Amino acid sequence: MNDFPFDKILNRLNIKKNDKILVNSNILRLISIFKDKNLPKNIIEILIKKISPDGNLLFPAFNWDFCKGKSFDYFNTKSNTGALSNLSLKMKDFNRSKNPIYSFTIYGKDKNKISSMQHKSCFGFDSPFGYLIKNKGKNLFIDIDYKEAFTFVHVAEEKIGVNYRYIKKFEGKYTERNGKKINKTYKMYVRKINEVSKTVIDKKFDKILKNKKALIQTSFKKIKFSIIDINVAYELMKSEIKNNSGLIRGEKI
Repeated sequence: MNDFPFDKILNRLNIKKNDKILVNSNILRLISIFKDKNLPKNIIEILIKKISPDGNLLFPAFNWDFCKGKSFDYFNTKSNTGALSNLSLKMKDFNRSKNPIYSFTIYGKDKNKISSMQHKSCFGFDSPFGYLIKNKGKNLFIDIDYKEAFTFVHVAEEKIGVNYRYIKKFEGKYTERNGKKINKTYKMYVRKINEVSKTVIDKKFDKILKNKKALIQTSFKKIKFSIIDINVAYELMKSEIKNNSGLIRGEKI
């Protein structure tokens, strides 16, 4: 990949065969540096090779239009979360999970199991989020600070029950895999928009993760790569929320 040593970077992050990897990425700077139009496809192919034969590779294909009353089409609704997820949506070896707000594309051994999940709560334990927590998944971040994109924090918030979020229902038109159009209702643990602007993961949480060997970081040409042990991080976030330490908090408006 034009001198982009992605496989070596994955080795540094201790990613290996049979791992269950969720990838959050912003590859715009990588494309700019290496000027390689095949770079997105090559990244996915290297990840597939790395986690095979029995691993799973997931990309977030999140789209929040359903929350605004717009319809969701299983095959045609695009991802709002990056080039790699939209590319994987077009690849025949990937399935898409069913939630119209927080869907994932999935490759690997458990892709049929994960893509068949019927969960109605976006952050429920019967969702792909729960699957990754229960099955010791890892979250890879490419040129993104994990603190800005670690969605599992909302799973922890819902599990503990924070005072700045609540369950809200969203209903809309849904086009299923078989082309059938029906109305569906889903739930999400949303923030109280008049009270908080977002959930904050304090930078001090980095040290806690590192002390538990749950965060590995490296870089190449000033682009940062990191990997998080999802199960360990989730349990730590629950503890911080429960103890009201302030390291996981709603940012007041």
